[in-house]
Amino acid sequence: MLEQLLQQVRACKRCEPELPLGANPVIQASPEAKLLIVGQAPGIRVHQSSIPWNDPSGDRLRKWLQLSPEQFYDPKQIAIMPMGLCYPGKGSSGDLPPRKECAPLWHEKILEQLPNIGMTLLIGQYAQNHYRQDKPKTLTETVREW
Repeated sequence: MLEQLLQQVRACKRCEPELPLGANPVIQASPEAKLLIVGQAPGIRVHQSSIPWNDPSGDRLRKWLQLSPEQFYDPKQIAIMPMGLCYPGKGSSGDLPPRKECAPLWHEKILEQLPNIGMTLLIGQYAQNHYRQDKPKTLTETVREW
């Protein structure tokens, strides 16, 4: 069931007219995964490779988590689901925010197929604002509260 859903997600073209490089949804998941990483949106390198977190920020994340690439990219261990599944394009001060269509369209359906998630890492303000009930105003507040 999850495999069929992932095929649908990866074939999604819903916001393709708004994407400068076209649609290329990037996601990693398996029903066996115990850790879920919810980030912002793929960057241009991830868009080009279709491998989540395949850039310097991913190198940093794997180092912080003390995970080898083999562990990190094993969907039976780690599910990776960004708020926006496609590269949103470049803005004036970095990449644009994730597209707003993705999370409402896909996240709940995907989460229903991940029964073994024991921990979720919400990376960045878009993931935190979407999933946290208490919604702090800034990343600094989130870190301070933690």
